Amino acid sequence: MAEPAHEHEIVFYGMVNVNRDSYLQGVVDVWRCRGCKKLFCDDKRYGEPLKASVGFEQVPEDEEWGILTCTTQRDVFMNSLGVKPGKRLTHACRSGEVHEFTVTSDYSLVPDVQMPIHRLFLVKDNINKHIEAGYYRLTLVK
Repeated sequence: MAEPAHEHEIVFYGMVNVNRDSYLQGVVDVWRCRGCKKLFCDDKRYGEPLKASVGFEQVPEDEEWGILTCTTQRDVFMNSLGVKPGKRLTHACRSGEVHEFTVTSDYSLVPDVQMPIHRLFLVKDNINKHIEAGYYRLTLVK
């Protein structure tokens, strides 16, 4: 006999700030089920209207929540998505360029595209922290 489906009790857990050269560009709100501890994410970016409701999208059981950043000299685009080693991601930059990446075992992306700069961060490793994705910080300050 099949077990009854778990009904999530989702509560706010924290956030991940995404910065562009120390200036906040967007936030990934992180929510968690009090029972099973599964994470849920919701993106908020400056210049985009808030959604009328928070949608708790789920990632497959074998994936983790990640944040993909796409950095140019002027912009940082970010979005949260499900990732796992070996997964192929297709990403369209704001310029219209389309890139296909593969997630490696250390959650980096291959191939390494020089411009725009693309990086992947695991949400679970960055809750209540900030991600620096600004062009100046990534290229000129070492």
